[in-house]
Amino acid sequence: MPMTDSSGPITVVVAADKPLLAEGIRSALDQAAGLRVAGTACDDLDALRLCVRLSPRVLLADLAMLGALESLPRRCPAVRVLALGADDGEAGFTGALRAGAYGYLLTGSRPSEIAAAVTSVAHGQVVFGGGLAPRLLDRLTTPPARSPFPGLTQREHEILERLADGRSNAEIARELCLATKTVRNHVSNVLTKLEAPSRVDAALRARDAGLGSRPVLTRV
Repeated sequence: MPMTDSSGPITVVVAADKPLLAEGIRSALDQAAGLRVAGTACDDLDALRLCVRLSPRVLLADLAMLGALESLPRRCPAVRVLALGADDGEAGFTGALRAGAYGYLLTGSRPSEIAAAVTSVAHGQVVFGGGLAPRLLDRLTTPPARSPFPGLTQREHEILERLADGRSNAEIARELCLATKTVRNHVSNVLTKLEAPSRVDAALRARDAGLGSRPVLTRV
């Protein structure tokens, strides 16, 4: 396996499911001093293969791909991940953190911002662009509200919140950067702990407790 050379340009693999986006980022990074794009990938499998073969210092990847790259830290421990996504809300940057990323940038970030973030991540810093850092700090310093379901773990509570919004397992998996099978297991655990006969019943109980953000029809 090639060794990472910290004395030369910072090598980057760019992974995005939209080829035009991947090539646009590649072009921008190739023009930045001290950076070199070693390769681009349009799916998670290619991204993993490139990281194993090229051992870049940074993987700049679409947030939606991170859930399928669970083996990356084990196979390429020296590669630092910088996530890229369109969600400027809490779900975006918390999803990136839980997936093991060193930072999160919005898809529309300026080329100079992307280049600066890649450089920072390569040196072990945590980066959040687009004004996300103040919101993250506020979230971390705000005392958590008492949970109406104290028997659930934090992850199970997140799953239940999304069940309350009527999201499918696939939607939850994409949002939380998890494998669909992992989401199914969490849903099963939630139903067991709540003694709920179905996900619909669990969702209704969650709505009654104030969870969920999507408007729903009033129960009669």
